[in-house]
Amino acid sequence: MKKIILILFILSTLNVFAYYKSDNMMDILVHSNQVQIRTDRFGVLSGTRNWRFAAGLTGADNFAGMILNNTGDPSTQGTNANNKDRYGITKFVPSALAAFGYDSDLFGIAAGYEFTWKSPTYMVHTPILTFTALNDAFRINIPVSIGVGQDSYVDGKSLRGTIVVSTAIEGRYYFYDSPFLSHLRFFFNYGNSTIKEINNPNINFTQQSIGGEFRMYFKIQTERVKIEPIFRMRFDTALATKFNNIENSSRIYDSFYITAKGFIPSDPGGTGAVIGAGGAQADLNQGNLQGGYIASMPSQYYAKNPYRIGLALPIGFTATSADENITFYFEPALSLTIVNAKEIYTQGTENYPDPATRERRMNPFYTLGYVVYAELYIRPVKDLEWYTEIQTGGATVAGDLASPSSTKLVLNAKTGISYYF
Repeated sequence: MKKIILILFILSTLNVFAYYKSDNMMDILVHSNQVQIRTDRFGVLSGTRNWRFAAGLTGADNFAGMILNNTGDPSTQGTNANNKDRYGITKFVPSALAAFGYDSDLFGIAAGYEFTWKSPTYMVHTPILTFTALNDAFRINIPVSIGVGQDSYVDGKSLRGTIVVSTAIEGRYYFYDSPFLSHLRFFFNYGNSTIKEINNPNINFTQQSIGGEFRMYFKIQTERVKIEPIFRMRFDTALATKFNNIENSSRIYDSFYITAKGFIPSDPGGTGAVIGAGGAQADLNQGNLQGGYIASMPSQYYAKNPYRIGLALPIGFTATSADENITFYFEPALSLTIVNAKEIYTQGTENYPDPATRERRMNPFYTLGYVVYAELYIRPVKDLEWYTEIQTGGATVAGDLASPSSTKLVLNAKTGISYYF
C-alpha cells in the first residue's frame, strides 16, 4: 500500500506536495507515515490506518533556513522614545501547522490550524477542514485564512480594525479505473480585505478578488514511461475597490489576488514591506491610507479591475528504474497568460487618475512561453528518499510579466529528504 501511495504521489505532483500546508492539507489522509526535511519545509506525518496526525513548518527562508531572527536594516528596527536607540524585532519566518484526521474507506475528515506571523501589527490564523470520500477518490480541502491587524507591540504603529479573509478551496476526483483519465482538480479563490482608519473607522476601503482554475490530467501508459498530458485553465479578477469617506488613491492597487497571507504590513520588521504598494498604512495622521497589495500590473502601470486569463498545456513524463530506486519526472509546458483590465493607465503623478498626467493603454499584456520542470527522486535504501527540483523557462505558468523574457535555470530550488516509517 505504501508503494502505491508513493507512486500516485509522484505521478500527480507539480510542486504542490505538502501534508502540513494549509492549501493542500488533504494529503494528511492519503500519504504514509513519514518525516520530511526540505529547504522550505519540515514536518512529520504519523498515525494508524484510520487516525492521522501532522505537524510542521513551511515557507521558511529558503537560503538561510531561519525560523526565528531579529536581523535587518537598522532603519527598519524599532525605536525608543528618543528615536535614537534601536533594537531588533524578532520575526517568526515560517508558518506553523498542526492537524488531526480520521480516514476510512467510506469517508475521511481532518481539521487543522496554521499560524503565520507577518509583522508586529498583523498576523494570520488559518483553520482548515479536509474531506475525502469514495475510497479517497474524491477529496476537498477548505482553508479559511483570517488576517487580523492590531496595535504594534514595538513602536506604537497600528493596523487595528484591519481584517483580511481569504480562501483557496481545492477539490479533486481520481478515476482509478479509467485507462486514459487520471484525475480532475478544481480551485476556487476569494479574498476580502478591509483597512479601517484607526482614528475613524467610518473611513475605510475594501478590496476583493475572485478566481478559479480547472485542471484535467490524462495518462498514457507505455512499457517504460508514463505520459501524462495536462490541461490547465485559470481566471482571476479584481472586483471594484469600495471607498468609504475617502477618495481613490494611487497607493491603493486593485489586485486580482487578495489573500490574507499576501497582505503586506508597513511596520518595521514586516515581510516585504518596502515593495509594491509600500505596505498597508491605516493612520491618516501619518499620511495617506495605503493598500497592502502589490499591483497586478507590470510596473509603471495602474489598472482598474484587472483580470488574468491563463492557459497551460504541460506534458508529464515519469520513468522509474527497474529496481525502483530512481524516479525521474520531466514536464515541459507551453503557457499563455493574458492580463487586462477595465482601464489601464501609466502611473503619471502621485494622484493619477488625474487625466492630465496619465496615458491610457489600449491593448492587454500577454506572454506566451515555455516552462521546463523536473523532479528527481533517489532512494538509496527502501525508506529513505532524496528529492530535488530543476526548472527553467522563458515564462512561468502564472505569467510573471515583470520579466517575461528572462530564462533561468534553477537547481536545488527545493531539495531535501523524506524518511518513511
